[in-house]
Amino acid sequence: MALREDLPRAALQRIVEDSLQHLLRLIRPNGRFVYAHPAGHPDRPLEGYNMLRHCGTLWFMLRAVNDLGLALGEPDRQAIGRAVGYAAGKFARPGWLDGDTLALVTKDAVKTGGIGLALVMLAEYRRAGGMPTGATSGALPGPIDDTIRALAAYGLAQRDGMDFLHKRQFSDGAVLPFRSDYYTGELLLGLFVTSHTDPGALAATEALMARRYGVPEQSHWMAYAACEAAERGLAGDERLVGYLADLVGDIIDKPGYRARRQSTPIACRSEALTRFVLLCDRWPGRFSDGLRAAALRAADENLVLQLDWYDAGQFRKGDEDDKVQIDYVQHNATAFLNRWMIG
Repeated sequence: MALREDLPRAALQRIVEDSLQHLLRLIRPNGRFVYAHPAGHPDRPLEGYNMLRHCGTLWFMLRAVNDLGLALGEPDRQAIGRAVGYAAGKFARPGWLDGDTLALVTKDAVKTGGIGLALVMLAEYRRAGGMPTGATSGALPGPIDDTIRALAAYGLAQRDGMDFLHKRQFSDGAVLPFRSDYYTGELLLGLFVTSHTDPGALAATEALMARRYGVPEQSHWMAYAACEAAERGLAGDERLVGYLADLVGDIIDKPGYRARRQSTPIACRSEALTRFVLLCDRWPGRFSDGLRAAALRAADENLVLQLDWYDAGQFRKGDEDDKVQIDYVQHNATAFLNRWMIG
């Protein structure tokens, strides 16, 4: 069934707004979210926390406010300010790195993907009007532009040849062996969105796309980063067109992720597909009409599936698990927001 038969544009917006409202209700007085709960029972919090997902969730929430043009009441603005402040409370200056840098630190470790997600979070926070910004609000330790600049400086310092380091020990800077399928895409997106690049980072971006980094993983973060690079003219057109055609084509041609019957793996591909369609409309003449149509068709099929696990602003994990987690809401609702933006 086509998406438009089930979800006119007003219904897409309602899903986004209801998801935003649910997440706002999960922000505690100290700015920390109720990270997870059984569906329909936010009063029964489950164990666990992840600061990357904290920042990514705020990125969605602030995008919803900004892109939909919502006028939040003062209690909601203060709640978002507290949540941004909770993340900012994890920012610290690594003594082993030269220059003015900030890292997002959890358990004496710095995850490079967290830098990227903190950057996109702060970029949307800066774009939103009427949000708490001063030290007295608890939102940020200093001016937002300085904070963004220092985080970006840390991210740029993680370039390692034609790639990036993914995890370091905060206390002494030791490089840890952990690698993620997603951290590099998250970092590049954060750097591009905040206009912080250098020749080395751009050369690494070209090299990563040349070796099809993120294509086998169907990485939505690399789709976001590549689309942002295209709109900002940060890489060669031919390279970007070939890379995105490969990545989007892989998602279209290999829909096995749907068989898992879980909302978020589907949602992440929906994000990539819808972001690509937005790029086609903003960067015309580079991709075939057929690829755009196939991407939109696959996205709409995915979004209808995602509704199987949706109710009242909450997205459950899947058929076998009714857990609702902040990042499940983030990824699913962001896909609906992207689709709303297509029109």
